[in-house]
Amino acid sequence: MTLMAALTGVAAPTAERNVTVCMEGGEARPAESSARALASTMFARVGVTIKWRMGLGGCPRQGIQVTLRERTPAALYPDALARALPYEGTQIRVFSDRIAQTHGPAEVPVVLAHVLVHEITHLLQGVSRHSDQGVMKAQWEQRDFMLMRWEPLLFTDEDIHLIRQGLTQRGARAARPANGALLDSAE
Repeated sequence: MTLMAALTGVAAPTAERNVTVCMEGGEARPAESSARALASTMFARVGVTIKWRMGLGGCPRQGIQVTLRERTPAALYPDALARALPYEGTQIRVFSDRIAQTHGPAEVPVVLAHVLVHEITHLLQGVSRHSDQGVMKAQWEQRDFMLMRWEPLLFTDEDIHLIRQGLTQRGARAARPANGALLDSAE
């Protein structure tokens, strides 16, 4: 039934809203651990469960892979804190050195959490778009950074709709074997 709903574009009542995110590295630093916890909370508010895994090895086919860059070239997306490939669907590069350079140690986990949520959302939605406000805003301003220290930035209704729509599409892709053929519904 879930496969049939995914193929027709209609969400099944019990649609899977679990997403695996694999972060490069072994043991996480405290700032990364706090960021993951806050990111999970932000997604939980919209009904999405993030399942974090340390390391990129063994990441599932539909899993999201997050690479943390410590030495980002200045010319590489100079105003960005991260980069996702929404049409590819699995790759995120976080320029963690830029976050550390522009924010104090107490702010790094909060900013990193918002960056992770923003980029993961691009992949879940499967589109390259931004909102006028909230976590999916194209460029956060000083006011946004101040607000996120007290309470996480929110998703707009449109963001939530696109996340759910994107999860349905990801579910349909996950039901296909790696060669692109559909699984038999009897399996």
